[in-house]
Amino acid sequence: MAPKLLLLLCLFSGLHARSRKVEEDEYEDSSSNQKWVLAPKSQDTDVTLILNKLLREYDKKLRPDIGIKPTVIDVDIYVNSIGPVSSINMEYQIDIFFAQTWTDSRLRFNSTMKILTLNSNMVGLIWIPDTIFRNSKTAEAHWITTPNQLLRIWNDGKILYTLRLTINAECQLQLHNFPMDEHSCPLIFSSYGYPKEEMIYRWRKNSVEAADQKSWRLYQFDFMGLRNTTEIVTTSADWIISVQLLSSSLVLSFGCDKSIDHQKHA
Repeated sequence: MAPKLLLLLCLFSGLHARSRKVEEDEYEDSSSNQKWVLAPKSQDTDVTLILNKLLREYDKKLRPDIGIKPTVIDVDIYVNSIGPVSSINMEYQIDIFFAQTWTDSRLRFNSTMKILTLNSNMVGLIWIPDTIFRNSKTAEAHWITTPNQLLRIWNDGKILYTLRLTINAECQLQLHNFPMDEHSCPLIFSSYGYPKEEMIYRWRKNSVEAADQKSWRLYQFDFMGLRNTTEIVTTSADWIISVQLLSSSLVLSFGCDKSIDHQKHA
C-alpha cells in the first residue's frame, strides 16, 4: 500500500461557510435556440457600442458596491492534475482551472444578447478580485497559444472570470511515521488587500471536481481525495497601518499516503 494524499479546499471567512447549489447552466446561456434579430455584422457593432458605453465612466480601481456592502466572490476550482509532491522541498504542484464569479452593477446592459463572451483583452479594463495564493512558492498562468483566460459579462452585471494556473505550493509534510504517514496539503487563497468587511469568498459548490488521476505524477504517493472548507485567517497589515486584518480566504487541500510497501516495514 502507499501513503495517501488528501487535498483540502478551505474558505476563510468571517461568516459561516455558505455554499449554494447552483444549476449547471448558471454559467451557460440557456437560450441556445434563440434566434438573434441582429445580423452577425450588426451584432459586432452592437457589442462594441455596449462595451464602449459600459467603460465610458467606469473606474476599475473601485470594487463593486464600495461603501455599500461587501463584494461576494463565488469560487469554483477544477483540478487538472496534482504532482509531483516533494517531501524534501515540502511542496507540491497543482494545475487548476480557477473560476471567480461576482456581480458588478456598473456593467449591466440592455441588449438582445444575454451574455458577452470576451477574451483576455477585456480583463485589464474592469475591476477583478485581487486574489492571491497565500502558500504558493511560484505560480504561472498558461499563455499558449493565447492567454488561457475567459471573461463573461451577463446583462444583469454578473461576471465570470476563469483562468488556468499551475502553482507550486508549500506543504508541511509530517513524516513522523514514515513510511506510513498520511498528509494533507492546502492551497490557500484570499484577497490580497480587502478585509472580510469588504470582500467575502465562498464556494459555489459543496465539492471540487478533478480530472482523471491516471496521468497525475504522484509517484510514491496515493491520492486520497479533495476537501473544501471555510475558515478565518488573520493577516498583518503593518505595511499600511499597524493593525491586524481578518481576510475572507479560501483553502484547497488534498490528502496523500506514502507509496511504500508497508509489509517490508512490518
